[in-house]
Amino acid sequence: MEIDDKTSVADPTIQFGPVDTQGVHLPHNDTLVISAIVANYTVQHLFVDSGSSVDILFHMVYQQMELGDVPLEPVDTSLYGFPGEVVHPLGQILLSLLGFEPAQRTKIIRFLVVEMSSTYNLILG
Repeated sequence: MEIDDKTSVADPTIQFGPVDTQGVHLPHNDTLVISAIVANYTVQHLFVDSGSSVDILFHMVYQQMELGDVPLEPVDTSLYGFPGEVVHPLGQILLSLLGFEPAQRTKIIRFLVVEMSSTYNLILG
C-alpha cells in the first residue's frame, strides 16, 4: 500500500477521442461520483474533485464508520473557498481506500474531517 500525499506519481491518463464526444454538448463538465471501500466499509457517493488539493471526510460519515479505535489527529490548517467560507477541520485521519475491479488498487489516504452537511459522503481531491 502507498500513502497518497498528493506528491505521488500520477495515475495513468484517461483519454477520450472524437467518437466519445458525439452527442455531447461541449464544454462538458459533469460530476464524477463513485463508490469505494474505505476502511473496510463500502461507501457510496464519493465525489471525485480534480480541482481540490485535499481529501475530505464528513464528520457524520466518520461517526457512522465507528472508527473509535482510530482517533483523529490534530491538524492546524483551514480550508478556504470550500463552501464559500473558511472551514476549520476537526482533525485528520489515515484510512485505506480500495477500488473495485478491473482497476483495483489500495491506497492510504489522509482525510481532513469536517463538520458540515453534504450530499456526498466524502470528497477525493
